[in-house]
Amino acid sequence: MFTPLVRRFFGRLLLGLLLFFAKVVSADETNSEWLARSWQSEEGLPDNSVEEVAQTADGYLWIGTPTGLARFDGLRFETCPLTNVIALPNRGIITMLRGQRGALWLAMDRGAVVCLEGAASRAFSQDLPKLIPNGLAEAADGRLLIAYRGGPVYEIKDGKVTGCNARQGLPDGLDICALTADNAGRIWFAKAGQVGVYHAGSFQTLFRFNTQPMRLASARTGGVWLCCGSRLFKCETNGQFQDLGEFPAASSGTIATALIEDHEGAVWVGTSFSGLYRHDRNGFEKISTSHQGILNLTEDREGNIWVGTFGGGLDRIRRRVIKLEGAESGLPFSSIQSICEAADGTIWAVTQNGVLAHKVAGQWSSIPVNDQWPGDATCVAADSQGAIWVGTRTHGLYYWRAGRFVKWDQSEAAQLQGKTLHTLLVAKNGDLWLGQETPSAVLCLHDGQFRKIDVPPDSRIIRAMAEDAAGNIWLGTSKGVLFRVNGDQLVQESPRLSHELASIRCLYATPDGALWIGYAGSGVGCLKDGHYAEFTSEQGLFDDYISHIVADGRGWLWFGANRGIFKVREQDFENVVTGRVSRVRSVHYGRGDGLPSLQGTFGDSPDVLRSHDGRLWIPMQTALVVADPAKLYESTKPPPTLLTRISVDDLVVAQYESILPRNKSSGDKMLGLTSKDSVLHLPPGHRSIKFEFAAFDFNAPENIQFRHQLTGVEDDWVEGGVARSVTYPRLDSGNYNFEITACNGDGDWNKTGAQITLEVAPFFWQTWWFRLAAVAAFTLSIIALVRYVSFRRLRAQLRLLEQQALLQRERARIAKDIHDDLGANLTQIAFLGELAQQDRSEPDKVAVRLG
Repeated sequence: MFTPLVRRFFGRLLLGLLLFFAKVVSADETNSEWLARSWQSEEGLPDNSVEEVAQTADGYLWIGTPTGLARFDGLRFETCPLTNVIALPNRGIITMLRGQRGALWLAMDRGAVVCLEGAASRAFSQDLPKLIPNGLAEAADGRLLIAYRGGPVYEIKDGKVTGCNARQGLPDGLDICALTADNAGRIWFAKAGQVGVYHAGSFQTLFRFNTQPMRLASARTGGVWLCCGSRLFKCETNGQFQDLGEFPAASSGTIATALIEDHEGAVWVGTSFSGLYRHDRNGFEKISTSHQGILNLTEDREGNIWVGTFGGGLDRIRRRVIKLEGAESGLPFSSIQSICEAADGTIWAVTQNGVLAHKVAGQWSSIPVNDQWPGDATCVAADSQGAIWVGTRTHGLYYWRAGRFVKWDQSEAAQLQGKTLHTLLVAKNGDLWLGQETPSAVLCLHDGQFRKIDVPPDSRIIRAMAEDAAGNIWLGTSKGVLFRVNGDQLVQESPRLSHELASIRCLYATPDGALWIGYAGSGVGCLKDGHYAEFTSEQGLFDDYISHIVADGRGWLWFGANRGIFKVREQDFENVVTGRVSRVRSVHYGRGDGLPSLQGTFGDSPDVLRSHDGRLWIPMQTALVVADPAKLYESTKPPPTLLTRISVDDLVVAQYESILPRNKSSGDKMLGLTSKDSVLHLPPGHRSIKFEFAAFDFNAPENIQFRHQLTGVEDDWVEGGVARSVTYPRLDSGNYNFEITACNGDGDWNKTGAQITLEVAPFFWQTWWFRLAAVAAFTLSIIALVRYVSFRRLRAQLRLLEQQALLQRERARIAKDIHDDLGANLTQIAFLGELAQQDRSEPDKVAVRLG
């Protein structure tokens, strides 16, 4: 006996060989209305075989593969190990189901079932067979059914595993049992040609079909969709069913492997060997995918269909909004330089090599050069009377009417011979304006007569013309000079533009009276009500080299530029002018929309078109872009925003785990970001802190923009653009609040994004007790210093007093000594004087006595 893993290996090998020899869907079998974008292993997908895809409430797409589980935010895949839940013999996931309470159920390769529900995550392996699972379904009462290859079905209810058997009504045999739950929470089954419902522990058969392999999917209006072999049925609970036909399988032996109904009511059928089909009221249509082997189908909130393939990776399917028309579409040349629409809806175009072509009944055809038409066209315009006017490089002016060309050969028109006409404009009053080169001049054809207005010779070539809402004719030159026609004169309006002259590539007037100017390198200018404003990449414009401008009538201006196609809301420009916001929101259409690198053409006018059906025709260097704004999905809900990871000094300290259980290896130090009331405590000595975040809009994840604010550091929102992380240097101690919001490509912002509170611990010298101790120590030091100084002063005074006392005593002693000596001397003198007085009669005796 082969083990389940070996059987699965040989099964995959056989399927791979069959697919190798299967017919490849050619381009003409693929409906061009649909666009497939594929992700594979080199872009982070764990495995190019995608067994199952499911979307959880937080917005993540969960990808189950033979090599494990991953979650996807539209740009990045993140692998999610399950070792915290169960010691798995392998990591292979066969099928998944998002439960009614938000849990994610996984059926593993060898029969185990895992329920991911955060801290309540659990695994079931005991009493389950070691077989390959085939399907999961959850009833309204919470019971889960698991179908395995080989026929067995098991039930998990309140944590208890039980097997289902024939006594409960389960059909016998080894046929795989298909399962699904309808919108009322009833579980449906399909096995061995029997289709019915599972209720109160019993299987009740409602329909009987042949024993071909079957697939089930819930129907929005009730009941289920059933694919039996290659036929599609709608089954109701009342026993009625409707046969909707058979999809045209490209390979024999093809069976349905996946089935869903989308939000429009269409049914998608994935097959084993023949790719993907879509069924609506018009029948089946083939949808191109990266691989012909389809394993599963899922629809996300935005209406995208996600396709898991057997070897081709993960595909996103959505309606193609922008098409490219070129040589493969019948155009004689891929590069278009001028375009217009005739009164009868015919599209006319001039190619870069001067060929004139028109599109009738969906087919392009070129106008051959003949006696009536010399070719070498430069520009084309249509008037309201059905005429098509064509400017040429050296042959003057022609017009097409009633299926034939006529050269305008009036005497004034003869002056055009040998002159190049770069621009044509049919005014609202019927006048035809022409821009001539060498020398530059403007001509107006009115009532069959030409009127010529000379252009200053230093203005260079007239590249663009436009008529504003008031009927003014505007001209733009390659030198950057802007003119307004006033009677028979040209009024130079360039001084009103308040910037250095930059080459003007295009002009476009909107009904609100604004004149939009596309520059080469200076972005977009807007002249309205006498006021001029300019917008560049510094204000959020996707590109500063603008070749085409056209309004879609839905509030957006579309631009053809050096870096491709993008659009901006007209209100965004107004908001920047009034100071409400600092930047506009550019929505770029690129590789994610199935477009190659594109660059706008310029030099001739009219250069862009909005046709009567609302489509936009924008000439590019390598193709003609045709955009249908009516098919655009414009979400009214801003994208959900999450903080996914916080790192301090490159060490992850907080992480969003979603439905995953806490990683045991991180212990209690890792903060979970699931709660909105989370508080992150930071050490004082950190060097940097990095916030990582995500938002979910799978239509155009590359157009999601973010803004953030760290209160306590930033006083207002900081525009972060498309970056999904922001890093701050060390934060001072205190409390902070970090908040992140996001907007989708349509500019709808989250009012309440993701946020977290930060508490930065102080250094010990910044703590209150240290500061109090420092103040106390300082105070005591001052007191001690004062006492010390006072004591020294007192001691000095005492010493001074002592010195003064000693001095006084010495003085007194000296005085006393002097007094005593003087007294003694005086006494002696007195005594001698008395003796001398007594002996004054004897001088000699007196002399002896005094001697």
